[in-house]
Amino acid sequence: MARDTGRMGRAEKLVVLLKDEGIRWTETVASLEIEIEELVGNVFLSCACISYFGAFTGVYRKVLTEQWTVMGKEMEIPCSDIFSLVKIMGDPVVIRGWNIDGLPTDNTSSENGILTTSAERWGLCIDPQQQAFKWIRNMYKGEKLLLAKFGKGNFLRDMEGAVQNGNPVLVQDV
Repeated sequence: MARDTGRMGRAEKLVVLLKDEGIRWTETVASLEIEIEELVGNVFLSCACISYFGAFTGVYRKVLTEQWTVMGKEMEIPCSDIFSLVKIMGDPVVIRGWNIDGLPTDNTSSENGILTTSAERWGLCIDPQQQAFKWIRNMYKGEKLLLAKFGKGNFLRDMEGAVQNGNPVLVQDV
């Protein structure tokens, strides 16, 4: 009898826990449905950010995304009410790795990391504090990163060798 009572108690606990999970799953499904509906607009805004954010400050980037979001809503393009490039394009694990490699943890730096790694063109980092230099150097540690400077006697030969071998290149002091 005591054995059956113990089993019933454990079964009741299991049912309560599964009920709580069911509520969480229902909320997750509703959240995913909204994200899927807003996907087209969010990807469009992400492309705009990758194309145009480069030279702008974090404050101006926020103003731009707010304006773009309003314009998207006016044109009936579904997108998030509060757009975040880091939320849409960022992978928290990758961004954490960047932080370990020396990228600062603020939102603008995370956006810069996304821009640097997602753009088709080569990035230009205006880097008076050498933060981008440190991050890129650490990120490509062990991958034969060529640190090149114009005016160096073997600049072209080194650059040609790196390109032929598919090695990353960081041109400094442009």
